Amino acid sequence: MHYRLADGVNLEVISSSKFKLNQILINFATPQTVSNATSRHLLANLLETSTNKYPTQTALATQLAKQYGTDISVGVSRLGQLHCVRLKASFVNDQLAQTDLFNQAVTMIKEVLFNPLATAGQFDGPTFDRQATNLKATIKGYYDDKQFWAARRLLDLYYQDGAVMQVPSFGRAQEVDQLTPASVYQAYQDMLSNDRVDILFLGDTAEQVVKDAFTSLPFTGRTRTSLPIMYQQAGYRQVQRQVDYRPVSQAKLNVAYQLPTCQDKQQYYTSLVFNDLFGGSPYSKLYLNIREKASLAYYASSRLLPFNGLLTIQAGVNSVTAHRVEKMIGEQLVAIQQGQFTDDQLTEVKRGLINQYRSGNDLAGSILGRRLTNRLLNFPDHDGAELIAAVTKDQVVQVAKTLTKQAVYLLSGEI
Repeated sequence: MHYRLADGVNLEVISSSKFKLNQILINFATPQTVSNATSRHLLANLLETSTNKYPTQTALATQLAKQYGTDISVGVSRLGQLHCVRLKASFVNDQLAQTDLFNQAVTMIKEVLFNPLATAGQFDGPTFDRQATNLKATIKGYYDDKQFWAARRLLDLYYQDGAVMQVPSFGRAQEVDQLTPASVYQAYQDMLSNDRVDILFLGDTAEQVVKDAFTSLPFTGRTRTSLPIMYQQAGYRQVQRQVDYRPVSQAKLNVAYQLPTCQDKQQYYTSLVFNDLFGGSPYSKLYLNIREKASLAYYASSRLLPFNGLLTIQAGVNSVTAHRVEKMIGEQLVAIQQGQFTDDQLTEVKRGLINQYRSGNDLAGSILGRRLTNRLLNFPDHDGAELIAAVTKDQVVQVAKTLTKQAVYLLSGEI
């Protein structure tokens, strides 16, 4: 059932006795800007590790442990051009625990969200400094992985200068030092007052009890009830190219293709099928023809960002054969555009996606993630397995024909 607790504050209750743990997901969404990702990531870390009542990470963890190991985490993510701060909570359902863990969990969520370790309009200084240092180290650590480095450099090359999408959802290490306890507290107030809020509950608690509990949280109405998610930038006339040289044993070839954003659920699932046929599965053309048959890549796969109008390809190659691999990638796309794949290949790809979708129904986190995405996109509830099964060969060909190469990044091992 769906409820509007206030303007821009929504609750969905999914009643189920299937899982031993009840799950809560609270999503705060706002359009990403060039400056808000880093502060919101630091904010998430501050909320997760301390409150006024439980001022240290140890004190907070001890209290949660007393509640049969209730877990509360706060992190960031991005959907299209929306930046999201997400609180997730899991706890034993009341029938198994034989105590009122649901209301205890909601009380702890209220403490985390509405009673942070802050006074006089700013976060606690020592706690802020510690979490800022940790965040810088975490972000810098991401880039130690050369595969991650190459993927990020491709996105820097693809997204146009000044585009908010150049900024990762986790922020930038160099921006952390510009933040203060007061500026992040202002970001916190803005999030609580202005972000669209979607609350999802999955578990075995009476629906009215769930509604009453979340109605009691001090959320107020806000104007951000519907937000622009899709991001589609103007295409380049010429493919953007960049080569960097590092002492790596394996070169990283990354390619970006633009395609239309997915405006409805059928287009979304057709694009998923195309991606799995192209490079997203062990049955894909990139995997079978470039890695297995030609032995020109240590790995070769594609990733679809359906709400960004972007498909990226990652391949581990030898520097001397990188150009040949890039050419073969284009040839695999042309083959799909010309319908050069069998009905059996299409069936195998769809079967794999259907199995993934159905297995996701056994994972509480997957169920909540799908429901949240549908709510933000205003998609009606649907059976994804049926929509995948309905995808035709002609539909896949038509999606393939919309792709245009936009950027190529090579992290070369030659110096």
